Amino acid sequence: MNSKIAALMPFVDFLGAALGSATEVVLHDLTEPENSVVKIVNGHVSGRNVGAPATDFARAIVREYGDSNINFVTDYVCKTVDGRPLQGSSYFVRDEGEVVGMICVNIDPQPFRSLEDALNVFMEAYRHGGSEEYRDANLDAVRAAYSSSSVETLSLGGNDAGVVEQVRALMASMGKTPSELDQAGRMEVVRKLEESGAFLIKGAAADVACELHVSVPSIYRYLQKVRREG
Repeated sequence: MNSKIAALMPFVDFLGAALGSATEVVLHDLTEPENSVVKIVNGHVSGRNVGAPATDFARAIVREYGDSNINFVTDYVCKTVDGRPLQGSSYFVRDEGEVVGMICVNIDPQPFRSLEDALNVFMEAYRHGGSEEYRDANLDAVRAAYSSSSVETLSLGGNDAGVVEQVRALMASMGKTPSELDQAGRMEVVRKLEESGAFLIKGAAADVACELHVSVPSIYRYLQKVRREG
């Protein structure tokens, strides 16, 4: 493990204790993306443990900001594998300018939303103007927008699935089954997976080939073409 990452382990304990049980704090070693989680406090928030992989989102933001002078990103929405939204922020750990790790802080908003709901019920007696149906519709719209804005899925590792779930989601968004995809469609799936960093995961090509009902060499040919096209 990189010494700069190892030195942050006590800090992760501190943040977890200071921020409380509704906040997950995760230390990633990005030199080992397949099992990058080396320290986690309040892992019950996402259900992850030490040894879980780096998410596609983590790989993407490292590619985007790794060569910049930006040291952190905040206030993005991520989601657990069972679909619960969390508020995320990440700090980049650099070694001689290269991003080698991240500290991620993921807040479960549900306790605060439950409090908000209770306050809304209480305030109904003092709120003037607008029908109950109108207020409920607005609240539902806000919740729907919050849920649909998720950009990161916090993978547990193993077959919970990073790559497989991505392929299925991409095919669903295209409205196609594997047998309905032509070569251009399969290329598009591989292109989007490459952009997300999915092929950094060991065995990803075999998983993609299985989901698309093609051979592993075919996936590598598509991937080489995508990389040549830039």
